[in-house]
Amino acid sequence: MFVLALLAGAFGTAADWEGSPLGEALQTGLAAALIVFGLGLAVSSLLGRTGFGTVVLAVFTAGLLAGAAALPREIGTDWREVEWRPAAVADVRPVYEAGTGLATLDLSRLDVPKGTSVAVSASIDAGRLKVLLPREVTAEADVTVRRLGDIQLPGDDAGRIERAGPGRQNRTATLAPPAGTETGGTIELDLDAGIGQVEVARAAS
Repeated sequence: MFVLALLAGAFGTAADWEGSPLGEALQTGLAAALIVFGLGLAVSSLLGRTGFGTVVLAVFTAGLLAGAAALPREIGTDWREVEWRPAAVADVRPVYEAGTGLATLDLSRLDVPKGTSVAVSASIDAGRLKVLLPREVTAEADVTVRRLGDIQLPGDDAGRIERAGPGRQNRTATLAPPAGTETGGTIELDLDAGIGQVEVARAAS
């Protein structure tokens, strides 16, 4: 029974995997597995041999199905890694967007002259967004996690985690260059994540 339910779940999830939100794909697979468990319980009851293990597995699968239904639609099945590395200020796009996965915006090679500013926006639906800054710039950061996640800025304790509830988590900060570094221009950061982590860090050198 368990093997049949597992196969039904795998086939159901695979059928809805491509291009669908993760929650929908999992719901299809878990619903298929639950149908198998339901049929198994029906047959077992007719034979007078209802198995306690099957009941437990059916309840567990129903719980997973409820959890899958609660997943936000922005969490997709197309998990991927993207990296943007503009080599000069002229190459910087005003907006960078990623779906689900790991995204890195590496600005460490930018030479922003003192007295000038560059505005850049980056967002990710679900996953991790990391922004790497040049050492000499001042960053005006406005960072938002809309559902659940963590915001890490330079100087934060690596073990510090803030979890947003149903609402929003927002932090604004002025990130000055490290002491002893010649001051350059300003980068205005507008960062956003649906679910996940947003990290802003400095280039090592």
